[in-house]
Amino acid sequence: MLTESEKRAAALAVSRYGADRARVKEAARAALQAQAGGQAVDFLNTLVSRNLLSPSQANELRRALDVTRIDLNGPRLSARGANGASSAKDRELDTTQEGDALQSDLDPEPDPRRVGNYQILRKLGEGGMGSVYLGYQEAESQYVAIKVLPRQLASDQAYVERFEREARSFLHLNHPNIVRGIAVDRDPQTGKQHMVLEYVEGPSAHALIDRFGKLSVGDAVHIVLDIARGLEHAHSRNIIHRDIKPDNILLTPSGIAKLADLGLAKRLDENSSLTGARQGFGTPYYMPYEQALNARQADGRSDIYALGATLYHLLTGNVPFPGNNPVEIAEKKDSGAFTPASALSPEVPKVLDDILRKMMGRLPRERFQTASELIVALERSNLSALVPSFVDQELALQDPVVRARLSSPPQPTQLDAKVAREEPPRSAGEETQLQDFEGIPQVSQLPTHAADRRRWLIPLGIGVLLGIVLLLYFFFNW
Repeated sequence: MLTESEKRAAALAVSRYGADRARVKEAARAALQAQAGGQAVDFLNTLVSRNLLSPSQANELRRALDVTRIDLNGPRLSARGANGASSAKDRELDTTQEGDALQSDLDPEPDPRRVGNYQILRKLGEGGMGSVYLGYQEAESQYVAIKVLPRQLASDQAYVERFEREARSFLHLNHPNIVRGIAVDRDPQTGKQHMVLEYVEGPSAHALIDRFGKLSVGDAVHIVLDIARGLEHAHSRNIIHRDIKPDNILLTPSGIAKLADLGLAKRLDENSSLTGARQGFGTPYYMPYEQALNARQADGRSDIYALGATLYHLLTGNVPFPGNNPVEIAEKKDSGAFTPASALSPEVPKVLDDILRKMMGRLPRERFQTASELIVALERSNLSALVPSFVDQELALQDPVVRARLSSPPQPTQLDAKVAREEPPRSAGEETQLQDFEGIPQVSQLPTHAADRRRWLIPLGIGVLLGIVLLLYFFFNW
């Protein structure tokens, strides 16, 4: 039967690492059945074999649980013989009881009916850091999303600090392409810590992949360009996301993409003990190799890599580095080679292949160095749909953000504004190459030093002319 430590491991796999609750229960039942058949089963290895935990995560849990590995159930001699042997009926009973106990450990607490000033209408989703509910405030006639820290984490100070950090990040950011933070509070009656967020009434980008298989080039670039603008805002405030993926991109009914879930975000100007020195936080299919090795190495270029993997998934319906477990995926990323998107989706143009190659460079220095550079490249490609095809066009045109974009000329990105402010004017003959990456045509190329030659050509001509005049004067007056 499963020990108390193993049941605790199952619960932590869900709460700490975001493993799918239903699949963990299936793994537990399979382990119990194997044990009932007399097989020796390592439950953590079972979770690894089913891709619910990475080997490093399983080892981390094993080290933590070894300190307090006590089977509180112990041998039940009243149900067994003196030699400790058990009958098939006994083993079946143990399996059933252990399954019930595990069900109790893993099942979430009852959904609240009210949190603070908000009435809870229904659950929207669930993740490693808590459940998200649709809330309604009667006084303001306002729908909101409310993220509640679960009880099993509320006693863990590290998770409380992480929850509070996520709330602060949301409240610190104000951008149309980032889910807006409204408040963070603790319910006075239940003591539940929660954050109140903007409610986005639309699907995630991953739900669109599930619905359509893959998106058109225009729709995919539109979504990623929106998120790049949100990242530009976040990075300018020293906040990096560290978990960019289709599940964390929400779409409004008018087609505006918003970045959600700042649970793994960190501030570059703060020291935090929440990320272990050798821990790799993020989603294996999307995060870059350096983040898989050590989450503390992640910076803005890591977000750009993950956004590139997201764009690839939107365009092709496949992740760029598939694999059966995090180690296999990381090894493929270390090689840096992936199938070009155009090979899987012929409608993807070469310029987009080039953008993807630079977004997902093996080393951070090989990528776009800022979100602003990426925005410039995507805008110059002219591939983004003005309004995505999967939304109601008339409804989209009623959105003030959409109308403003369509009626106003593009605003300069931070990169463009900086270049206009700081870059010295180019001389007329200076060799220019205004591309940010391979694939954008060169604007012009003029002979090197042509401007310098023009600067001294006129004085030289005047000098030569004066010399000829002097020679003629002396010749006729000799």
